Amino acid sequence: MNDVTQAVEELVIRRLKAGDAEESANLDTPLTDRGVDSLTIAALIMDIERTFGVRFPSGLITHDTFVSVRTVAAAVRGLTDDGAVEPGRREDA
Repeated sequence: MNDVTQAVEELVIRRLKAGDAEESANLDTPLTDRGVDSLTIAALIMDIERTFGVRFPSGLITHDTFVSVRTVAAAVRGLTDDGAVEPGRREDA
């Protein structure tokens, strides 16, 4: 698992624990099956933006982007110069 995928998984788990939802270790498990709803997605987007120093364009906030940890991580990598931004490092810092 690469750094971006691992960071996204940790953000999802943190959100799930906050809501006492069941967590899963499979990166391809649908987020909805893990207990993620639209409010959790909104919070996750803010977490990702803050963690990676990126902004999700509205066109990328789709069901296809937020199917699983793997699809979210792929979108984040696309926003971070091919995954070059390390979690916790903001580009504008």
